[in-house]
Amino acid sequence: MDKAAPDPLTAIRNHIDTIDAEIHRLLIDRSGVIEQLIQLKGLSKPGAAFRPDREAEMMRRLVLRHEGNLPLVTVEHIWREIITTFTAMQAPFGVAAGPAEEPLALRDTIRFYFGFAVAVTNCATADAAIARVGASDQDVAVISAAEQGRWWDLLTGPRAPKILAKLPFIEIPHRPADFPAYVIGPPLKESTVPDIRTLAMANADAVEAAILAYGGTIAGRAEGELLVELPIAATLDDIAAAVGRPPQNVRDIGGFYQPIRLVADRVA
Repeated sequence: MDKAAPDPLTAIRNHIDTIDAEIHRLLIDRSGVIEQLIQLKGLSKPGAAFRPDREAEMMRRLVLRHEGNLPLVTVEHIWREIITTFTAMQAPFGVAAGPAEEPLALRDTIRFYFGFAVAVTNCATADAAIARVGASDQDVAVISAAEQGRWWDLLTGPRAPKILAKLPFIEIPHRPADFPAYVIGPPLKESTVPDIRTLAMANADAVEAAILAYGGTIAGRAEGELLVELPIAATLDDIAAAVGRPPQNVRDIGGFYQPIRLVADRVA
């Protein structure tokens, strides 16, 4: 007797099951590699486990190789969950959330980037969230990019917490979890040079214009000071030459890797 032709739907489902099993196996393999890393290094503090440079490189590679109809932000979220999970295996940490005009939008951004296994503590002020980072040396803070006041004062000094990243990292129109925020953490053990330096400095005539002329951004103003995002290609000497004198009361408060800006939620 002739065998019945294979059911196409069953074949497709079996193929999906095979792919799912392979994805799961690879995640288990990745976990085993992290276990080897922990055995070699021991459990670390977040400052030793966080690698913003490597995370940015991973996400840029992801964007470059992505294709098809699967939304890029879905893949980004999956990778962020993987990154956070394996970072927490090496160095358990929590997230201190600062206040925001849209607290639910900030919480969505935190969960998108740090997943659901990491504990999140709501703080009444940005200062309280940053102080929690400094006191515990095991947490990171997420602060609204529109936060008012000179919250960056707590980021001054070599041992003070620093800005490590700016969210969202992949900028796509109408994306979910798009609340602009800074990630602040303990000083990194492995120092790297980010694409964008974040600086605090005194406001003065012509300083803002010079910063903008060199591709910088005025991210905040409070009590006679500026919060500045300055591309690494620009220097304070450039600003000084444009203004005619060095900027005053300049403090390095961290930096971040340049977010990726796309015009559509698809990479051909």
